[in-house]
Amino acid sequence: MNTQVVSTVRTSPEWVNELSRQYWNSAIVRAGINLKLFPLLEIEPLNSKQVAERLEAAPRFVEAFLEAGVALGLLEKADDDRFSNSPESAAHLVPGKQGYVGDLVLHITNHWNSWGNLDKLIVEGRTELPFENGFTDVRGYWTDYMNGQHNRAVSGQSDNLVRSVDLSGKKKMLDLGGGAGSYSIALCQHNPELTAYVVDAKEPVEIAAEQIAESGLEDRVIPVEGDFDQMELGNDSDVVLISGVVLIKGEEECRRLFRRAYDALAPGGMVIVQDFMRVDFSDKRSFMDTMMDMYVLIAFSPGAGDRHGEEYVSWLTDAGFSNIKETALPTQLAIITAEKR
Repeated sequence: MNTQVVSTVRTSPEWVNELSRQYWNSAIVRAGINLKLFPLLEIEPLNSKQVAERLEAAPRFVEAFLEAGVALGLLEKADDDRFSNSPESAAHLVPGKQGYVGDLVLHITNHWNSWGNLDKLIVEGRTELPFENGFTDVRGYWTDYMNGQHNRAVSGQSDNLVRSVDLSGKKKMLDLGGGAGSYSIALCQHNPELTAYVVDAKEPVEIAAEQIAESGLEDRVIPVEGDFDQMELGNDSDVVLISGVVLIKGEEECRRLFRRAYDALAPGGMVIVQDFMRVDFSDKRSFMDTMMDMYVLIAFSPGAGDRHGEEYVSWLTDAGFSNIKETALPTQLAIITAEKR
């Protein structure tokens, strides 16, 4: 996607001005999703007047909005003044497409008010959730969050996970904090002998049940409502999957979770930790890790952090695990696997 980026020479004051305008871009994307513009233009190209009529919106605002979409590479404009989706928007912003990430965009931009209070949050060392400052309600927050994580999985992350771990012969998996069940579904589809138990709170489990039913794997992917930090986990699992959890927890919580995962495994069992973590130090990855570290502090917990993979390796070692391997992925996430002695 040909989105506008900070490109001005840093010695120019315009470089600072460009930085300050970056939220305009995400506002255009979010508005397009909420207005259902992209599925509308997927049906047929339309001129600005036609779009305004379909959206029941102010024509002058719609015209400016569509032109901004063109400037960002979200839309294309033909010689007859009709607008259509760019190839990137058609692939990633039309619901139902495998590459759709619109829910993830909504989740990320739900934190606008929190970012607007960043100076106060830094001084107070405080996290601020979107439903605490009135930007969205609790149900809306959880729905966008879980569906957004599902977007991430279906658009490619689940394929990366499946290719990176060998679960041949594994029969029982605990997916702790498994959210929408996306990764359990993918792993069970790829490993016919595997049964997964997706453990999470009420709201995520309800969303997981819908995704599991859609996959047709109700007999092998079982949603379990509960607190995985407190509930009995048994000791006979072949695999424990911990995806998208360690990033948002403090060190002691992570250490305790790794110990509980170790105890839940049968001898020879495997733990899989998938998350944002620093195992690749290229410029692009380092930039995203740095920004993600700030984001999780304000969006999840004062103890959260985008940490170095070697920290998790040391915590897994202390929990008793061996044969620990770090794997950088083509996406921003990474994987660490380890075995119970």
